[in-house]
Amino acid sequence: MNVYISVVSHGHSSLINQLSCLPELAKRYKVIVKSNKLGDSFCGLNNNSNFHWIDKSYGLGFGHNNNIVFNFCRSTLGMNQSDYFIVLNPDVFIESNEIDLLIKKMIESNSKLAAINLYKDYDGIIHDYSIRKFPSLMQFAKSFLGLGNSSLIDKSVISAPCKVDWAAGSFLGFVVSHYAALNGFDENYFMYCEDIDICYRSHLLGEKVTYFPQIRAVHLTKHANRKLFSKHFYWHVISAIRFLLSKFGLTQLNSSCN
Repeated sequence: MNVYISVVSHGHSSLINQLSCLPELAKRYKVIVKSNKLGDSFCGLNNNSNFHWIDKSYGLGFGHNNNIVFNFCRSTLGMNQSDYFIVLNPDVFIESNEIDLLIKKMIESNSKLAAINLYKDYDGIIHDYSIRKFPSLMQFAKSFLGLGNSSLIDKSVISAPCKVDWAAGSFLGFVVSHYAALNGFDENYFMYCEDIDICYRSHLLGEKVTYFPQIRAVHLTKHANRKLFSKHFYWHVISAIRFLLSKFGLTQLNSSCN
């Protein structure tokens, strides 16, 4: 059983080098970085046989990039159905012992899709509210208008592993066979909501996300500009509409990782 870690870089190599997380992870696991634009340069990784860099096919969406990594792992690195595929943001710092614990807990609980406890600070005080309920049209609208988000789940009251609707794509752990059964991420989402979508499709297959609160990492998130009429706001609205349509069976989902 092997662990493959997929990281998509949108020119994030300076941050990756600064965090020094991936060189440590690559001592134990296969780490694959997919660059989505020119200009990346990595320190402490290029001479590591566990590190692989896909530096081509730029300007793709989050889900599409991760699907490329997944297919590369299967076709080139020999990833098996019983292995584990982890989607990791370049701005997440996690230690290898936390990855080990996650895999152990996933095996013990027979979980095929998992999320962990992300914080916004190294002291573990400020929660990153990365686990949520599936959103409704009204919840999307209120969130866009800055009127709060009732789909958020309060992590501070959770002390034991539990099932949740969806978790942010900043960290998601999959059994390889399950990611394949889901056909990976829907590449019709360019940015935003692709994590909601893949968790929803997993839910439809009877496999909800297992949230492990005792497994911790730091997410140094910086949200992109989502002001009205910005490109990020446009992408978010389009993705929200697509998810709501797919939720009610009004659009056909993409199949990209057979």
